[in-house]
Amino acid sequence: MDINSLAHKNSRPFSLRQFNTGWLFIAPAIVSFLLFKYYPIIMGVFISFFNFNVMNPPGQFVGLRNYIRAFTDPLVGNAVKNTVQFWAIMLLMNQFVPLVLAILVDEVRKTKTLVRTVYYLPALLPGVVATVLWKYFWQPDYGLANFFVTSIGGSPQLWLNDTNLVKFCMRFPSLIIMAGMGGGMDFIIYLAALNGINKEMYESAQVDGASFFTRLFRITLPSITATISMLLVLNTIGMFNLFDEVLILTGGGPSRSTETLVLYAFQKANREMEYSYAITITTIAFLIVFILTVLQMKLRPDNTE
Repeated sequence: MDINSLAHKNSRPFSLRQFNTGWLFIAPAIVSFLLFKYYPIIMGVFISFFNFNVMNPPGQFVGLRNYIRAFTDPLVGNAVKNTVQFWAIMLLMNQFVPLVLAILVDEVRKTKTLVRTVYYLPALLPGVVATVLWKYFWQPDYGLANFFVTSIGGSPQLWLNDTNLVKFCMRFPSLIIMAGMGGGMDFIIYLAALNGINKEMYESAQVDGASFFTRLFRITLPSITATISMLLVLNTIGMFNLFDEVLILTGGGPSRSTETLVLYAFQKANREMEYSYAITITTIAFLIVFILTVLQMKLRPDNTE
């Protein structure tokens, strides 16, 4: 037996052992995903075809009746419209503002670590706490918003009780936090992507006399296209799962002008005990997010398929 054959023979058990050890380490994660992620999703889709009975699950089989009801329910259409409007506002606040902040901070040559820390610190405030504080800010009787408006001669507003202002008021805290105090996790991700760009390209561009905007559109943005696409997908998922902020600030009002799909499903399940219909609505929300995610990933500029 030659040396190559002997080496190959000895390497096979070692490789197999490595393979089994790898599966052993990831087995708990796989089991957890199957039990707590995919199994509830599959069971939710299964229950959506029944009229769920708590005493005798899954109840009476109704086929596509819940889905037909959902597609003809005007309140579901209203919830979809509100969710899409929140998503459109998110494109500005969660995509554009943190990106601009990250680009500006990346241009800082001294004390960059300090500036980066100062910008990110406000993002450590829990979302529920920040939402409750902003609810008092918009309170029409004693909130700071009307105090500032009246101090400059304006008239008090109802803010969260005004259908024309409520969506702006709900997303305004995000704009202030991102533009004035920091960009949150998106800001950090953008900044990490910018730090990964080869600095030699910038140096060559500067030697050639390229301006800041030329470097921005020719080097910076094309280099972080994958990051922008990834955050767009994550923010889209977040907007279609928007729940706690709406529940705390408005409860879906006024006149259901801020009611989202997830909140509508929550109300159907907890107030009207229509569990199957609520699961049907969340399944539709899942399918919408899934389709949008696939489209975004297929249409992204760096897609090589």
